[in-house]
Amino acid sequence: MLTDEQIASIRLFKGVPAPRIRSALQGSDIRHLEPGEVLLAPAMANDTLYLLLDGQLSIHLASPTDVEIRVIEPGGSVGELSIIQNSPPSAFVVAKTSCRVLCVAEDQMWELVDNARGVARNLLSLVADWLRANTWQMAQDRGRMQDLEKVAWLDGLTGLFNRRWLDQALRRKLANAQEDGNPLTFVLLDVDHFKKYNDTQGHQGGDQALIALAQTLSGNMRPNDFAARYGGEEFALLLPNTHRDAGLEVADRLREVVSQREIAMPDGRPLPGVTVSMGLAVSGPDSTPGTLAEAADARLYEAKKSGRNRVCG
Repeated sequence: MLTDEQIASIRLFKGVPAPRIRSALQGSDIRHLEPGEVLLAPAMANDTLYLLLDGQLSIHLASPTDVEIRVIEPGGSVGELSIIQNSPPSAFVVAKTSCRVLCVAEDQMWELVDNARGVARNLLSLVADWLRANTWQMAQDRGRMQDLEKVAWLDGLTGLFNRRWLDQALRRKLANAQEDGNPLTFVLLDVDHFKKYNDTQGHQGGDQALIALAQTLSGNMRPNDFAARYGGEEFALLLPNTHRDAGLEVADRLREVVSQREIAMPDGRPLPGVTVSMGLAVSGPDSTPGTLAEAADARLYEAKKSGRNRVCG
């Protein structure tokens, strides 16, 4: 039988006279669990409330060996939610260490709720804690999903948006521009003589040049403009609500800033600077993402053919 001290340590019995608890729990068993032993699982029916006397229990979602989402300390309980909902448990409960649990049958639990003043209030507090813990877990999961989604849209080397993001954004921005009757300027830019740069400075040097270029673009863009890595040493700019003359001005300003950017290896060793060639295209009523990209690519080819380090549009 439980001592007064043990009864007082159990949250469900907080503030409830020990003699009343002891009377209601007559016939309850104490179960010993070894580390790794499964106490509750989603596949099993449950009609027992388990009160943890000592040791630790862990909660797992997908399997008993999955990462734990919560740890139950002495004085805590498990199984009350499945009894209240009359449904199987929603997670695995596993002995994290050697444990002893007091097994309270379903009818005993409801007798305590009905007849022992304070137990119902404590049970509500326990359920609220579970709901709060689940809400916190959902918030954590949502944050992790958002982090993963963010990573999925970003280029791993430069930190700019990647081609996957660009393809979707171009369709969306072009549709918005055509619906509103505003122009969308699309710019493709290519690092001049990048193969030679890689050959002379090594791939790490080439990577540092691309990183510096990306930082220069993102640090000098207008608030509503976007930069993305198109592939390799090619990058793209989306300039919403921008006519050709304004787009040429923005592109040429960025080209000049890039040409002045100092580049260095992570250890501080200086590297040669780079220049870029740019091709610019402006949307029209019949433009598609494909035709806009083709037009910008043709202007980029023209810029490289006519001497590089320039903008054609």
